Amino acid sequence: MPAFEIVADAGDTANVFEGTVSSITASDGDLLERDAGSTAWTVATAATDNWQEIAICQGAITTSLTLVPLIQVTPFMKIRATSTNDSSADDNGDRMILSSKSAVNNTGSNDTSEKSVFIQDAPSGATGDKKILGHFVLGGAGVDPDAS
Repeated sequence: MPAFEIVADAGDTANVFEGTVSSITASDGDLLERDAGSTAWTVATAATDNWQEIAICQGAITTSLTLVPLIQVTPFMKIRATSTNDSSADDNGDRMILSSKSAVNNTGSNDTSEKSVFIQDAPSGATGDKKILGHFVLGGAGVDPDAS
């Protein structure tokens, strides 16, 4: 099962497009990010901000590829995500940072920083499945609010 997958798309069209990458590796369902002014997508990390553009890989990426199939995430997409810890309804409504390109860090606390990119709506499956449902916090289509 992919790390991140779209389970519902409220009005948006989840179109696959070809994104530019350079010397990265990722798996189907992993997340990529793109900064304002950049033409290339890079691997999402715990340092990804909620104002960066985010896309889900639609296949494996090897370092030799320069164009890869992606789906850009929108605020209206319901996403099933892999979580670092067991899923819990106690985390519903919590804002979470990424722990890697393939998981969100559901620590049981609400992260209010610009690094909080995902909000949990509900657990998905059994507790030990480490899967949660939620949506991405997308603040500004690639525009850093702190930029001068």
